[in-house]
Amino acid sequence: MSFTLCYTYKDKRVLTKVRVDHLTPYAAVCFALLQSGATNDSSGGGWPKSYEGILEIATQYGLTNLTFHRTLSS
Repeated sequence: MSFTLCYTYKDKRVLTKVRVDHLTPYAAVCFALLQSGATNDSSGGGWPKSYEGILEIATQYGLTNLTFHRTLSS
């Protein structure tokens, strides 16, 4: 199964697929932060534990308009 992840970073709209069975909103934001290059903190140890907190971090790094949905099979 996969999910389609969309976000804006540095005024560029990004569309990518994530091959996972389950994706939480929190995990989607973390993936976008790492995949975009906005941060390279792969440990996530210092990141907030709440979705609202990680979304605030993403906004501070310039990552906005994040959406994701299950990718439809073709």
